[in-house]
Amino acid sequence: MLFSEDSVWTMVHGIALGGAALLALAAVLFALYLMQRATRAAVASEDAWRPMAALTTFGAVAIWLTTFVGIYIIFPPYRATPPEGTVDLSQYPRALALSSPSTRWLHAFAMETKEHLPLIAAMLATAVAFVAWRYRRRLLDDPSLRRAGETLLAICFVLVSYLALLGVFVNKVAPLD
Repeated sequence: MLFSEDSVWTMVHGIALGGAALLALAAVLFALYLMQRATRAAVASEDAWRPMAALTTFGAVAIWLTTFVGIYIIFPPYRATPPEGTVDLSQYPRALALSSPSTRWLHAFAMETKEHLPLIAAMLATAVAFVAWRYRRRLLDDPSLRRAGETLLAICFVLVSYLALLGVFVNKVAPLD
C-alpha cells in the first residue's frame, strides 16, 4: 500500500526532512563560498551573519529531526521480528533483507551505518550553527574560522547524501509497507 502510516513516515523522513537538510547544507556551503569571493564591503554589514546563522541552524534542526524520526519511528517497524514459521517476509523489512545473500549487505552494512552516521552529521551541523551564532560576523570575516565551518558542513553534506543513497537502496529492496 502506497500510503500506509509507515510509508508516509518513510517519505517524511527521507524526502521532507532529509531533503530539507540537504538543501539547507547546500545553501549554506554555497553562501559561505560566495562570502569568500565577496568584497569586504558586502560582508561588512552588521547583519550579514544573521541569514547564515539562521540557515545553518535550520540545517542542523532538519538533520536532528530526520535522525529522530529515523531512530524512533522508522527503525522499530523495520526491525520487527517475524513470528516463527512466517513465509511471507514482505511485512518484515529486516528479515526480508537478510533472507537473500544478494541483499544481506543492506542490513549488515547500510542499516548499521544509518544507525550511527546521522548522529555524527547532526552534531557537526550543530557545532557550526553554534559557532555561527556565537561568533557572528567573525564567521564571515575570519578565513580560518570560515574554512573550518565549510569543512564541517561539507562533511555533513557528504554524510547526509551518503545516508540518503543507502536509504533509497534499503527502501527499494525492503520497503516499510
